[in-house]
Amino acid sequence: MHDPHSHPEHEPTEAEIQKAAYYIWLAGGCLPGRDLENWLAAKEYLKHHHGRAARHTGKAEAAHHLNTR
Repeated sequence: MHDPHSHPEHEPTEAEIQKAAYYIWLAGGCLPGRDLENWLAAKEYLKHHHGRAARHTGKAEAAHHLNTR
């Protein structure tokens, strides 16, 4: 039975992940060879923060949060 209080987890779009991964890459010093790591970190971040921090947090702050994990 469906729980009316549960919220399905949002799957971020490819464009959202790409943008977040770019900011992670910038915040991380533009290091080469971390494409997949940045992509996965961006996807995970957006899945858990979409609708909250993903929309309301500044880009630099979001990238900093991702890089301090």
